[in-house]
Parts: sequence; C-alpha cells; structure tokens
Amino acid sequence: MTISILEAEARANRHKATLDQAKGKRDLLLQQKTQKEAELSKVTQNIATWEQVQLLLSHSSQYAREQLKQKIEETVTAALRSIFEDPGISFAIELGQSGGSATAEWQVISSYQDYTVAANPEAARGGGVTDVVSLALRLSLLELARPKHEGPVILDEPGKMISREFLPNVAAFLKRYAEKTGRQIIMVTHHGVLADAADVAWYVTQEKGVSRAERIGGEV
Repeated sequence: MTISILEAEARANRHKATLDQAKGKRDLLLQQKTQKEAELSKVTQNIATWEQVQLLLSHSSQYAREQLKQKIEETVTAALRSIFEDPGISFAIELGQSGGSATAEWQVISSYQDYTVAANPEAARGGGVTDVVSLALRLSLLELARPKHEGPVILDEPGKMISREFLPNVAAFLKRYAEKTGRQIIMVTHHGVLADAADVAWYVTQEKGVSRAERIGGEV
C-alpha cells in the first residue's frame, strides 16, 4: 500500500502531537512528584521538631515543664500574631500523662467575635500556620536549650509553605529575632521578599554542573 507525501506528513504530525501530549503529561507528573517530595520533607522536618519539644517537656520536672510550656506558648503565639497580623490567634500546649510519661498536645486557637476554634496545627486554617508553628518551635528550642547553643541559625526555605502575602511579615519576624538574640541567620530561600530583607544576599545559579554566586544586596 502506498500513501501520498501529504498523508505521510499528516500521520507524522498526529504522532508528534500524541508524543508531545505524552511528554506534557510526564513533565506535569514529574513536577507534581517534586512538589510532593518537598511537602513530605517539610512535614518530616515539622514532625521531628515537635518530637524534640515533646522530649524536652517529658524530661523536665513538673515546675520546669510548666515554665517551658509558658515560654514556648508565648514565643509561638507572638510569631503567629506577628506574621498573620491577627491578635485573636494563639498557640497552646495541653500537658498530660500517658503510661507514666508526660505528653503534650499542640493547639492553634483562633478567637472570633462569637466563638473560638481550637485545632491541631496540621488542621488549622491555611496560609502556612503549620510552617510558622514549626519555625517558632525550632527557635524556641534553640533559645531554651541548656547548655545554650551558640552560633548562627541556619534556615532552609523557612517560608516555603507560607502564603506570599505573609512573607514580608516572616522577614520582619526573623529580623526582630536576630536583633533580640544577637544571632546571625543564614537562610536559603527562593523568595525575593526574604532575600531582600537580608543584610547580605547572594543569588546562586547553576549551569552545566557549575554553581555561580553573585552578590545582589547588602554590604560585605
């Protein structure tokens, strides 16, 4: 059977369109896979932070536990209110006992005009509440640890899951933390808002396996 050149071209174009469509689906799936892996990494990091807080509370005496609880609640509440600009939001730890060991349940409390809603950070309202809680808990652990840890704070994508509208507040919160504690913050971020808030910022690119860094702000 013979076919004309025009028919052959038409078939080739149909095959190409089918191939392009398949490639598009593959690229989308790969993008979704990368996003889910990043989300899983963030969740795993959050769980590790909460487990450290749980361990700290369980190994403390009752008096010390209450003091730690109050300090952590104050720090996380301040972070939530500062970043989300909401005086009706707060963080609470409910202490208990299970099998002879101290337990701690986390709650993000949102107070409205006629009612109050308390939920686990994972189930709290959107905008990145879980990320803010996790960030504040890590900073709390760093300041409450004894003996006290010295040196800089290294943050990897601290605003990754936080809504863009709140990123300027995240930057302001981190600057206040650095000023209050005297700690240097070294941060890796893809968000220009956070990079612009730094005293010194470097833009890193990679081409053919070679990384290049260019200073884009601040003074050395």
